[in-house]
Amino acid sequence: MDIRPIAQDSWAAELDGFSRRHEGWLVSIKRRAPDGSISAEAHDVPLVGVSPMSPDSNDIAVTVGDSDNHLTHDVHDAIALRLELTADRAERALAIDAKDGSTTSIEFRSPIRVEEVDGLPAPDRISQRGSPVR
Repeated sequence: MDIRPIAQDSWAAELDGFSRRHEGWLVSIKRRAPDGSISAEAHDVPLVGVSPMSPDSNDIAVTVGDSDNHLTHDVHDAIALRLELTADRAERALAIDAKDGSTTSIEFRSPIRVEEVDGLPAPDRISQRGSPVR
């Protein structure tokens, strides 16, 4: 497994790109507490997005679910972000380390490289009105 650290000055842009690439993908949110205990915050739910809670803090919000049932998991005082990659460079998880020593991970049920996903229209194949270009 490869790990790609994300520089703090690019967190907002990287999280926006991550959210756009993976919106709707099934994820689980796990939190490892400073004492090493692990809790599952969500399991196999659609990703809505991951974003900074404010430009003036290092707090990050992870939102999952659908219009009927959703959850926002907040990570306070994030100090490091990293992407965990599979052997073929697919994004397997986003890990967020917090100042308190905890780590929150957003893990994909089925990691696959974005360009290999079948059934989703490529962004350059969509017209301005949202219908497929032929």
